[in-house]
Amino acid sequence: MKIHLHIIYIVVAVIAMAVIPLKSFPLWKSPNVVEQDREELLQTGEYAISPYDKIFRRVARRHNIDWILMSAMASGESHFNSDAVSSRGAVGIMQVMPHIAKEWDVERDELFDPAINIDVACRLYKSMQRMLRLPKDISEPDRMALTIASYNCGASRVIDARNLAEYYDEPTTEWSTVSEYLQLLSDEEYYNHEAVAGGKFKEGHITVAYTNRVLDRYDKFKRQVEGRTLP
Repeated sequence: MKIHLHIIYIVVAVIAMAVIPLKSFPLWKSPNVVEQDREELLQTGEYAISPYDKIFRRVARRHNIDWILMSAMASGESHFNSDAVSSRGAVGIMQVMPHIAKEWDVERDELFDPAINIDVACRLYKSMQRMLRLPKDISEPDRMALTIASYNCGASRVIDARNLAEYYDEPTTEWSTVSEYLQLLSDEEYYNHEAVAGGKFKEGHITVAYTNRVLDRYDKFKRQVEGRTLP
């Protein structure tokens, strides 16, 4: 009788596992944030920047990052389209590459969840800051610009540009100077320079344009948020 009951218990458990989704269990690594996000999405007239304002504030606060900046980057990356997929395979509202997300144990399909996508983007932004090793006395606009550029093209390219600036005795922490050398990395005279580790970089002008657009949008978004009572 005990054996029969034991078998019944096993059968019931197997059926339960088949019927109940794994995400129902608390140990699932990515809770069902999608439903929570739907509750957080704002309607026209409720938000200052995008329907994702509440999500950006919640996630960015966790990483001590300016949510308005992350919103400005999202606008440039996907125009706030959480379903966006680029020709290169970047996914979601912050256009995160799946192989980058893997570093934080996030699967590609999870990147369509805005909160998870923004979380990975914040982690990547922070990792770019660490790789750049910028001095504490750098101006905040320059710190922001160099980090945004690194988010777009990788910290190694920005480091190469800063190394060139240092070689030619020019400021290594000023975006106006580093951006010039970033674009010169497409020139053989510079990408073969002893100060450059990463070789030729043809898209420096794209990164510079992207960074400047984000900075302009950041200023615009800050003005939009000023004086508003946020939900």
